[in-house]
Amino acid sequence: MPEPNLYEIVVNALKGVNAHINPRNVLEDLKIETAGKEIKDSPYTIWQILKHINFWQGKFISYIKDKSTPPVLSAKEGWSFPKSPANEVELKNEIQKFNSILDEAINFSETELSKKAQKYKSGYDVLQAMASHISYHIGEIVLLRRIIGNWPPPSGGDTW
Repeated sequence: MPEPNLYEIVVNALKGVNAHINPRNVLEDLKIETAGKEIKDSPYTIWQILKHINFWQGKFISYIKDKSTPPVLSAKEGWSFPKSPANEVELKNEIQKFNSILDEAINFSETELSKKAQKYKSGYDVLQAMASHISYHIGEIVLLRRIIGNWPPPSGGDTW
């Protein structure tokens, strides 16, 4: 059986296969008290990390779709969010947005993505950036949930 190629590894990261937990599971059963909780020595709350992920993932999707995407002039733009959602509805909507963007990325993985995607050489490169970005920040959310004793989610916290 051939070794998996790098493209398969990227798609597996988006889907939560092998070493990656399914990103959807990390946000499962997340409540406003947990999402907006300030944690000692953490520069961000879980809510701010989720908003940051969605901010960039939305931009990545627009690169693949070749939509006009204004440049981000400062890292602060991707982090300028309130510490907590206003209510459970806002939290639920942001989690749904995360899941929708993830679905869209996975659907793109099944299409031809070899053409240039704005500042990236190809849509494949954008998918790699998306998978890395999600993996990095989902790991932060897992760690913060562990620190405050809100881990694992109901579906479990291990990849195997």
